[in-house]
This record gives sequence, C-alpha cells and structure tokens, in this order.
Amino acid sequence: MITTILLTIGMSLLISLIILNITLPVKVQYVEEINLNAPVNAVYDAIRYQEQLMQWSAWPKETKSQCAVKNADGKLGAQTVYLKNGKQFGYQEVTDLEENEKVSFYLTSKAPFEQDTRLHFYLKEIADNNTYVMLYFDNTLKKPSHIFPHIFGIIKWTHGMHLKDLAGLKKYVENRE
Repeated sequence: MITTILLTIGMSLLISLIILNITLPVKVQYVEEINLNAPVNAVYDAIRYQEQLMQWSAWPKETKSQCAVKNADGKLGAQTVYLKNGKQFGYQEVTDLEENEKVSFYLTSKAPFEQDTRLHFYLKEIADNNTYVMLYFDNTLKKPSHIFPHIFGIIKWTHGMHLKDLAGLKKYVENRE
C-alpha cells in the first residue's frame, strides 16, 4: 500500500517535471518604458557609469551585496562586480555604448541554473530636456534548469527589480538637475 502511494507520487512528480520541461519557455523577454525629466546626456551617463548606476540601482540593497567597479568606468568592458562576504558571485559588463542612445550589459552570476542574460537601455531625447527610456530584458535559460526560475518566482522577482531600477533612475536623474 505505502509502496503504491510512493510510486504514484514519484511518477506524478516525474510526469509533472517532464511536462514543465516541455511547456515552460526558455526565453524570458520584456520591455519597460519610462519618461524622465532630465536631459538625455545625464541619463546616458547615469546608466553607463557603473559608479552612478550603483547609486540608483535596487540590486545591491535588495541582494545585500557590495559592489566594486573593474576596468575603465563608463567605457566598453567596465564591470560592476557583485561581492558577498568579500567573494565575487557575479558581475555586469558594459557591452555596447551608443552615445546618448543605448547602453547594453551582459550579466552573469553563480545562479543554480545556467542562463545568458542581456539588458539594454535605449534612450531618446524628447522635448524640453526630457528623456524616454526603454529597458529591454533578454534572458535565455537552459533546459532543464529553466524550470526553477519559473516555479520559484525568480522571473517575477527580477521583473520587479527592473521596475524598481527604473524608478530609482528617475529619482536619481531628476533630483540631480
């Protein structure tokens, strides 16, 4: 009786994992937009300079991590290194810069699942020293570990962090003027 119950539970879990592996997407993408009351060059600098970015980004506080900048800040290859108890567990690297138009990052961390994460900020100057910002998140997860970010809410949490980042960017650049 107990053996039958355990086998039934085990088979149910196995079938559920197979179904999730097949049906859950490996690609996670979204776009968020915001208008800022600040000139485009100030917004561009606040994003590309890692020292400034860490002042408005929600990630250090929310992950209780320390940050350090490696390589020439504000240039291609600049990295924000994430540290916990003095040990590096990840970084984000500036991979593309188009002056006052685009800043792109590659992100990596010691997550329990493999992924390829890219983050792009697209900027457009609009009237009266205002700037339109579009944040584009593009993450490719590897099977079968892609199941865990979905079922444990990591994707929703990450999206929420990007919304906090845009709010932090808004506050940062608008209060500097």
